[in-house]
Amino acid sequence: MFTADDLLCATAEIMGKSTYGTVYKATLEDGSQVAVKRLREKITKGQREFEAEVNVLGKIRHPNLLALRAYYLGPKGEKLLVFDYMPKGSLTTFLHGKKGPETPIDWPTRMKIAQGMTRGLLYLHNNENIIHGNLTSSNVLLDERNESKIADYGLSRLMTAAANTNVIATAGALGYRAPELSKLKKANTKTDVYSLGVIILELLTGKSPGEAMNGVDLPQWVASIVKEEWTNEVFDVELMRDATEIGDELLNTLKLALHCVDPTPSARPEVQQVLQQLEEIRPVAGGGDGSSGPSGDDRAAVPSSSE
Repeated sequence: MFTADDLLCATAEIMGKSTYGTVYKATLEDGSQVAVKRLREKITKGQREFEAEVNVLGKIRHPNLLALRAYYLGPKGEKLLVFDYMPKGSLTTFLHGKKGPETPIDWPTRMKIAQGMTRGLLYLHNNENIIHGNLTSSNVLLDERNESKIADYGLSRLMTAAANTNVIATAGALGYRAPELSKLKKANTKTDVYSLGVIILELLTGKSPGEAMNGVDLPQWVASIVKEEWTNEVFDVELMRDATEIGDELLNTLKLALHCVDPTPSARPEVQQVLQQLEEIRPVAGGGDGSSGPSGDDRAAVPSSSE
């Protein structure tokens, strides 16, 4: 494990900025790397409440959730969260970043990612009673084996109400927000399922929900093409190379994703049903049910540092 001094002496490079703050890749003196999220000033709760919540989040362990390893409270009110570093980055980069023609993403890999993030979300909902509220492909990270790990879960518990409203608005701008959130202002399991459905559509189409497609969002664009019975036009060109072998799987996954993004919240499935159907469409060796708890002594207390 590392100390606060190790963290403060680490060399850091900015990986990205979000509504919550700035993420850095920090290289410690021993050469190991961690991701550090520096939360923006004035958007978090008071110190006592913050520490109580962050200690709860730090005990959450699941193979498809990015583990919070430590936190640091600085003398000037700085708040740093330390996570495992994922060298492959986010699903957004994986799908839409610059890829050479020699690296198409095949269907088994996309399905593995979909099943993994669904297991992670199921664990949050059923075992931790946590609504994500900001599930996007930027918040799904990949390890070397393309196992997906959901990031930024539970961060809403560390934030002020005003900051959380801002996060919901940003998710809407990116195309992941369930339509009812414009009135509701509070995320729930069904709004998370909507966001999950959008990411599954992203995996199927290769299109980013942020892209304007004739002024409609990704779910509307997909639904309009399916209605015109040009369904094959929906799928990513890279997937259509194997269409004869995987056609049924693609269609069944598309139906499931459209079910998740149904404009009527009550018509959407629960996460458990989504996982069950994904596993029926393409059984994966060694797949879990998403409800497995921490193994052994992995449910560790979060080291904290404050000065």
